[in-house]
Amino acid sequence: PWSWSWTAVASQRPLGCRGICEKKYMQKQGLDTKNLPFLVRRTSSGNLPVYVRSTATGKKTTLVRKVFGDAEHLASEVGRLCSTTPRIGKGGRKAVEVPGVHDQRIKLWLRELGL
Repeated sequence: PWSWSWTAVASQRPLGCRGICEKKYMQKQGLDTKNLPFLVRRTSSGNLPVYVRSTATGKKTTLVRKVFGDAEHLASEVGRLCSTTPRIGKGGRKAVEVPGVHDQRIKLWLRELGL
């Protein structure tokens, strides 16, 4: 007979679901981030706040949210990493928008920095 269990349900969830931390982007332990001029805080589920959005014209942009400190410096570093010109998002909270789909590259880079 078929039996229901939490492990069966959890293994069928896609990685983008709330509450699941992507293992390859887990925070590295023992790295000092105090010398960085910026900080990217993780979400409550432990993931990096890097998202791909579609604009009204159908173009894709990568958005880095929860930026604290020098967002201009983060934008220049991400621009150099992705070979494009990012911009700092408008509004009360700082965010960096990068044209194109660069979420995997940015997440790996942020993890290597220890964020």
